[in-house]
Order: sequence, then structure tokens, then C-alpha cells
Amino acid sequence: MPKMKGLLIAILLLAGMLAGCNGKPAEHKGSTTKGATASAAIVEAEWPRTFKDALGKEIIIQKKPNKIASLWYFYPEILVALGESPAASTEKEYLSSLSYLKGKLDSAEELGDKVSPSIENILSIEPDYILATEYHDKNYDSLEKIAPVITLNTKDIYEDWQYGLRTIAKIIGKEDEAEKVIDNMMHEITTGREALQSIQGESVALIISWDGKTFNVLGEGNPVYTLAFDKEKGLGLTPDDSFTGTNNEFTAFEGLSTVQADHVFLIGDITKQETLMNELKQSKVWNNLNAVKKDHIYVMDTSAITGGPLAIDYALQNITNALR
Repeated sequence: MPKMKGLLIAILLLAGMLAGCNGKPAEHKGSTTKGATASAAIVEAEWPRTFKDALGKEIIIQKKPNKIASLWYFYPEILVALGESPAASTEKEYLSSLSYLKGKLDSAEELGDKVSPSIENILSIEPDYILATEYHDKNYDSLEKIAPVITLNTKDIYEDWQYGLRTIAKIIGKEDEAEKVIDNMMHEITTGREALQSIQGESVALIISWDGKTFNVLGEGNPVYTLAFDKEKGLGLTPDDSFTGTNNEFTAFEGLSTVQADHVFLIGDITKQETLMNELKQSKVWNNLNAVKKDHIYVMDTSAITGGPLAIDYALQNITNALR
């Protein structure tokens, strides 16, 4: 009996040790970046993994994708931010002209127009996965015959760069890297917000012009607008209160006269900057703008408006450097 009793105690002790090893770790009170990063690092090693896309389809990703075909313009930027690059991309020529993607897509195959990509070119690269959007529903059946298609909603990603970064990170197993990028960016945004405290009372307008004839004052929902004016996610600047809503487009040049901002960022093709500015300087409407009189006109390339993390960083550096 003593022997049996001793054996029973030994078994119970061993069971307790094993339970301690397999038990859940103690909960941390409050969410911390380090905790999130540690969790991401654990998830990063887990293959296969199941990903549920915007269509509600569950895709089982057996291992880290090596060859991705990107069918929308923000995917390559997010991949590059995570230290990857697509095997092929639509709009490659345009994307390669953006300041933060120059030289990053040299090895990628061109897939043509983002709405109607070349099925033949996609087939030729034999991708592991295809990153698509709701705009590719007509091509879905053809694409799925080539490789598994992961569909994401453009609005969700365009309006929230952190969501886009984390979502793509889940697909390629780089959650840890995504959190590092987000932490660094938010630190820079916070630093920029503090550095611009002295001009908080001065209003700012962000205006896009592709041709120097049609002008659009950016409004809510645009990622650059969020970066500039959001009090928590952005720089907390003061927008020109003459404009509300998401879109304020002037088809007539005279509409610009309603812009009252102390500072104006003109966003367009940077290669045409000199020509555009020379034409604007000949206009009385332009010269009567408050920001022009104060010599507070700044030009930003279209690299700022793709909505991804690299675009946000580009816009952040331009805005803070100009306003300091």
C-alpha cells in the first residue's frame, strides 16, 4: 500500500507539472505593444493558417507565399513596407514612378490595367496566391483556375493603412513586422504633432490637381486628410472650414477663390510642377488666395495619395518639414 500511495503521488505531481507547462499564460492587464509583438511572433510561425477574405471565403494557406500576383495598386506598397515584393503587379509603370517604390518592383512582371489585368501574364508567372479586390468579380472564375484568390475590400484598406498592413501581414506571416512599422509610424506622427503645436490655429487645405484645370479639396475619408487633421491618428492640424464632406471638386478655376486656408498643399505630378506653378502665377484668382499672399504654398507628389503606409510616411515627412 505505501508503494502504491507513493506511486500515486508521483503521478499527480507529474500531471501538475505538465498542466503548468500547457496552461494559458497569465493575462496581462492592459494592452501593450510589446505584448502584441510577442503574440504576433508566435502566430508568425504557424503554418498552415486559415484566412477569411472579404467574400467570406476561407483560404487555407499551407506555407508562406513566395510568389504573389497583385491586382490593385496598394498591395505592392504594403508588401514592400513588410520587406516583400510582388512577383507581378498591375500598374507597374505608374507604381515604379512613386518615390518610395523606385527600384522596388524591377523584378515584378507587368499585369496591365488594375481593373482588367492580363490573365495570360498572371498565368505565366504561376503565382502561389492572387491578391484581388471587389472590382475583379468578373475575372474571379478565370483567376481561381490559376491560383487561390484572396479578395479584400478597397475602401477598408484605403481608409485605414494600419488595417491594410495587418491584413496583408496575416497572409504572408509577417505580423511582427507589421507591428514594428505601425509603432514606428505612430511615433513619428506623435512627434510631428508635438512639433507643429505652434501653428494649430492656422488652417490648412490639401488640394489635388492632375491637370492644373480641375481642383479637388480633399475631405474626410481620404487617408492624407486623416493624417493631417485627425487629433489622435494624425497631426491634429486645423482644416479650412469652408469645406465639408468627402469631395470638393472645382471644375471651374474660379472655385479656388473660396479656399481661405493659411497653408495650401498642392498635390499632383511633381514632374510638371514648374509648368503648373508658372501657369497658376498668371492667375488673379490664384494670386488672391490667402496662402499665396503668405507664401505658404507647398507642392507634394502623387506619391502621397495611394493610402498605404509608405504613402502616409511620405506625406508625413512633407507636411511636417514644410510647416516647421
